[in-house]
Amino acid sequence: MRFLLEKGKYVVLLAVISTFIASIATFIWATIRMMHNVYDMFKAASEAQFAVSVAHMVAVIDSYILAVILYIFSVAMYELFIGKLTLPEWLIIKDLDDLKKKLSSVIVLMLAVTFLEHLVKWEKPQDTLMFAVAIAVVIFGLIFYMKLKEKKGEDEG
Repeated sequence: MRFLLEKGKYVVLLAVISTFIASIATFIWATIRMMHNVYDMFKAASEAQFAVSVAHMVAVIDSYILAVILYIFSVAMYELFIGKLTLPEWLIIKDLDDLKKKLSSVIVLMLAVTFLEHLVKWEKPQDTLMFAVAIAVVIFGLIFYMKLKEKKGEDEG
């Protein structure tokens, strides 16, 4: 049983490989969408068409952020369960709390971009306000969690 549990860590490779492939696919897909939006922006005949192209570009940024999240997760799972990688210092994941912090900060960025995308459309001001409040609550919760974990780590250290 011990042997199975020790070697079972390699099952994590399924998550590593699949999220890495998903990250690459998302980067490619977002790049194709971005190039299409740049083309549309240059052929825009009116200010309204230009604004639509810009709004679509903001939406594509969300896709890039998602690709980054998938990549960070893939790298983190590999480092936590399989072995060390040669990575920039900011990308090194030491434990699950470290992974949560890194993912939380990227998720905050993704939420901000999502709000910006919603703001660019500006269809119903009250809905936009409620959307902003909802995003602010989630961001506050994530930041509060990160600060709480940070303080707990300082108290233990």
